[in-house]
Amino acid sequence: RDLRMSRGLGDVYKRQEYGKKETHKLVTHGVYAYLRHPSYCGWFWWAVGTQLLLANPFCTVAYAVASWRFFDDRIAYEEETLREYFGKEYDEYAKKVGTGIPLIK
Repeated sequence: RDLRMSRGLGDVYKRQEYGKKETHKLVTHGVYAYLRHPSYCGWFWWAVGTQLLLANPFCTVAYAVASWRFFDDRIAYEEETLREYFGKEYDEYAKKVGTGIPLIK
C-alpha cells in the first residue's frame, strides 16, 4: 500500500483514519438513507445469491451462516465506535435505517 501511495496511486486508496475529527459528519443521505452498511449488505446478498443461482443448497446455508456471523460481529464493533463518535445522532439514525442483513438490527 505504501508503495502504491508513493507512486501517485494514493488517490485511489483511502487512508484509514483513527479517531474522530471535527470535520467528520454522519452521512445519512444517498444510499445511507436506505442502508447503514450498504457494502456489507451487498456482499452478504451476493455471497448467498451466487450459491442460490448455482443451486447449491449446502453452500447457500454455509455462506449465509458464515457471512452473517462475520457481519454481526463487524457491524457491532463498528457501530460501537460510531455511537462513541456521534452519540444520540447515530442512535436516532440507527432506529430509522436498517442494515439490510436479516436479524442484524
